[in-house]
Amino acid sequence: MQRLSTSLLLALFAWNAPMPSAAAQSVCLLQDAPKQCGEFCLTALSPMLDHIARHEAEWASSVLQANATGARLARIEALQTAMNIRQKVLQEVFPKDIGARLDRLESQQAALLRILSKFDRKIVPPKFELIGSRFFYIEDETRRNWTSAGSSCRQMGTQLATIRSAEELAALRAKLNKERHYWLDITDLEKEGDFRVSASGKRPNFLKWRVGQPNNFSGNQHCVDLLDGLMYDNKCEGLSYFICQSDDDSDSDDSEPELPEGVSERCSTYTDTESKHFV
Repeated sequence: MQRLSTSLLLALFAWNAPMPSAAAQSVCLLQDAPKQCGEFCLTALSPMLDHIARHEAEWASSVLQANATGARLARIEALQTAMNIRQKVLQEVFPKDIGARLDRLESQQAALLRILSKFDRKIVPPKFELIGSRFFYIEDETRRNWTSAGSSCRQMGTQLATIRSAEELAALRAKLNKERHYWLDITDLEKEGDFRVSASGKRPNFLKWRVGQPNNFSGNQHCVDLLDGLMYDNKCEGLSYFICQSDDDSDSDDSEPELPEGVSERCSTYTDTESKHFV
């Protein structure tokens, strides 16, 4: 390639040069340019030949780069096409499903907040112990009237206890002195015979009266205490030990217990064997 380029350039140079004399024509005929012109001609053409040789490599490199760029552009176009298809699918599906997803997320968030609020509210104070599934404090040293007992519990960030089930009563009974009375947060001070949890205003989830109780003896027994696993109505001014619970009654079942038609809490009684009587 280089030799052919050299010959062509020498021929052009010779064609455009002034016609030599007859003597000179006999000496420098361009029948074999490299040999006849020698070093002078090659030296004059050397920069041009070097330029061609140098740029041949660059031109070849440029072709390779152009091919690589074309391949990259083809890949980018393929990716763009795939993204367009994906976006179209999302636009068709996402708006239909977003409402249901948000509803589920809000429901899960509300449930989680309820659970977290219970944990936040139920940091267990000192002296409380786990009895059954809840934490209680049993005051076995100082007797107080019903109002003062409730105040003592509130000072600890808690409330007088209520009992939610027979199982919980059995667990508490095992911890109590069976010869002592313990105040509970149940009263009918607002309405005779309508026993309510003082802290919440709801009916108790569970009651276990002793036979003959509640009897409102002398017309002034409106507060409930516990003796050996059975409930009594007693004078609120009387002195008894008491039980506090760490949680509040907002955690209990919101539904109020139903009684048989025509029967009030005052009529319902339970014996030690948990048989139910109506008098």
